Amino acid sequence: MNTTLNSWAELLLNNSHVDLLFISIFVLFLSFILLRLQRLISFERQRREENERQLLNALQRITQIEDSTIAPPVAVAAAPPEIDHAELKTRLQTPVSNGNAPSKYRHVASLAQQGMSDGQIAEVLNLSEVEVRQLVTLASIAVRND
Repeated sequence: MNTTLNSWAELLLNNSHVDLLFISIFVLFLSFILLRLQRLISFERQRREENERQLLNALQRITQIEDSTIAPPVAVAAAPPEIDHAELKTRLQTPVSNGNAPSKYRHVASLAQQGMSDGQIAEVLNLSEVEVRQLVTLASIAVRND
């Protein structure tokens, strides 16, 4: 029986069709793995795009809310023709900011409060990570001072 088994094994291993069969099975197995990976990549891509859409919608809602809460600018009265130099110097040295930062800077603090990392915020708002870190720090200082 042992010799019969050996002779069958030798016959199978020496047959060129068996080699082709093994190669075909291997290629089929690899194609199955590649198909599975392609589906996983497609699923992750769809999930990422959905997250980006949700984030964009959230940013748009934040901008709308912030824009609706900002009061319209007060009209500046015409400067009187006679102004003394000390008052002019003081007015020139005083910042003219009305406290409204550009919208993407306002979003930094909001996104940081929602748990996003500096890198994620930088990518979404197209800012550098250093700039985002500084803006988050300034926002936290502003909150503590209020």
